[in-house]
Amino acid sequence: MTHEVRRPFALRQVDRGWYRTFFGQAIGFYRRPPLPVVQVAWPDAEGRFHWDESADERHRESQPQLWLPPSDHPVGIWTTEL
Repeated sequence: MTHEVRRPFALRQVDRGWYRTFFGQAIGFYRRPPLPVVQVAWPDAEGRFHWDESADERHRESQPQLWLPPSDHPVGIWTTEL
């Protein structure tokens, strides 16, 4: 018997400004950007996504916000390669 647990999630279209930083190998392989790339995000145990200001700081920093252009992304570990 399988027990199915349903949890909310969000899909966000990735801004093309992140393609080289995070998807360079895929671009090299497929050789035709733009590729249709989406980011999948799950909320924490309290139902807060990592972009919510009320989320725990560790959760907020656990994933980049790839739907934002790199220049609009909060400075942090995800922007050090830019």
